[in-house]
Amino acid sequence: MEEILKSFEAKKAEALTQPELAGEELSPEKQKEILKEAVSERISGAQPTPTVQQVAAQKAQEIKGQPKERQVELLKQMAFEKGLIEAIETAKNLDNPYLLDEFHDALVDELYNKLVEQGKLKQV
Repeated sequence: MEEILKSFEAKKAEALTQPELAGEELSPEKQKEILKEAVSERISGAQPTPTVQQVAAQKAQEIKGQPKERQVELLKQMAFEKGLIEAIETAKNLDNPYLLDEFHDALVDELYNKLVEQGKLKQV
């Protein structure tokens, strides 16, 4: 998660250098968009180790029978407790693009809320 936050901060700083935003703050909507982009990049660039792949396959089998909402919640919880790569691999092993997309959206929302709580972002 720390890597996502660093990427978010870098993208946010880069956005502020754009001429159309000179001297302005980023809107909460723009900040959330940047956060979503940072999460997307991390998801697409995740390189799991063989051990993580094995654990993820096992976890996917454990949660496969759960309702979709519960699967998303478990994946989100896993991302914060075990790491994003393990959660992503588990989601991929569920072989459900819809679920992976829902996980992505839920993760962005959760990170956004945490950043708002920490005072690093203003709420949309």
